[in-house]
Amino acid sequence: MENSFVYQYEKNIDKMQLVNLFGSVGWKTAEYPNRLYLAIKNSDYVMTVWEKEKLIGLISAISDGYINVFITYLLVHPDYQKRGLGKIMMQDFLKKFDGFGRRILTTELDKEEFYKKSGFSIDGIAMFNINWKEDLPNG
Repeated sequence: MENSFVYQYEKNIDKMQLVNLFGSVGWKTAEYPNRLYLAIKNSDYVMTVWEKEKLIGLISAISDGYINVFITYLLVHPDYQKRGLGKIMMQDFLKKFDGFGRRILTTELDKEEFYKKSGFSIDGIAMFNINWKEDLPNG
């Protein structure tokens, strides 16, 4: 862990910081700044990584509080990948939700090995009903 990084638990994150981070990894959610801002703000768990004033990493999750917790996002800006930031965020998540029956996520196939190192395994399939629409009015 590098000393210049600051880890925070903050849900009220500047919308453009979120858009810039999500856009840096090419995620479609960056095209919906108001929905993205509200999704993060309404998450049960959010941990962020900052370098000075720049958001460079984020993990978020939603939970029923007892049995199921679902990682909604885990991302690190490409300029800061391969420095262990994702691993630090994942370890914090696993500690926070220790004892939950199911810690769940979906991922791209090329990220599977990262999650296996954190104890995740494939169990069943993920199914989606994708329904992207326009962004919400200012959120």
